Amino acid sequence: MEVICDICESKIKYKKDLSKHKKSETCKKIEYLLMKHIQVYKDKIEEQNLEINKIKKQLEDKDNQIKSLFDKSEEYRKIVEKAATKTTVKNYNHNNYLNYISSEPLKLSEISKQMKKIVNCDTMMLDDYEFNDHIVHNILKDENGKDKVLCTDINRKNFSYKDEKSGELISDPELERLREQLKKGADVKFLKRDLLNKLIKEYEENDNTGIDPYKKFCDIIQKLEFGGQFIDHVAKKTYIKTKSGNELEVYI
Repeated sequence: MEVICDICESKIKYKKDLSKHKKSETCKKIEYLLMKHIQVYKDKIEEQNLEINKIKKQLEDKDNQIKSLFDKSEEYRKIVEKAATKTTVKNYNHNNYLNYISSEPLKLSEISKQMKKIVNCDTMMLDDYEFNDHIVHNILKDENGKDKVLCTDINRKNFSYKDEKSGELISDPELERLREQLKKGADVKFLKRDLLNKLIKEYEENDNTGIDPYKKFCDIIQKLEFGGQFIDHVAKKTYIKTKSGNELEVYI
């Protein structure tokens, strides 16, 4: 029975002669040349692997550098933010300002306690406008209805309010510090549980018709992020203009 040599691909008439053929000078020479070429490719592959590992190491170093720069930028941001909270606003139209803002400071330290009282499943079911207004009226106004927060630049979303410790006017761009306290104050774990149970119950009572409760839940829970809609709402509610129609002048 004819066979093919797996080294030189020669045809061998009988299988029993294959072993003898492989020991022949011609076959051995071809095998030598093949192994030589294979070794060349192996060396090239090894070189490429070394280069790949080198590139991986460079990428890792770059990632570490980026992380280090990010950490430093975050550190600087916090330093600037901290400095900003200590900056007194020089109001060159102070008498006009006092006509609008509450004499009470905005007590960030008490927001967590207030949020637990005013945010529940029922208030979460309010539409975005009503929910944001609910927060404004219950946290950002005093008992007489005066605003504790003043929007000083509606385009840049700059806000100011009295510091609870110093009583001085401080700046809070985009209400970053306030929104952080609002998010911390919301009892998210229990709100999510109760809200989802309420939505599922309502859905089942309506014979499983209407908006999917899980989709509705995802939409509603976004309120607790106090994002762009909340910032815009507060800006429109607290933006003050002078009697002459010009923006209240506030310089930081």
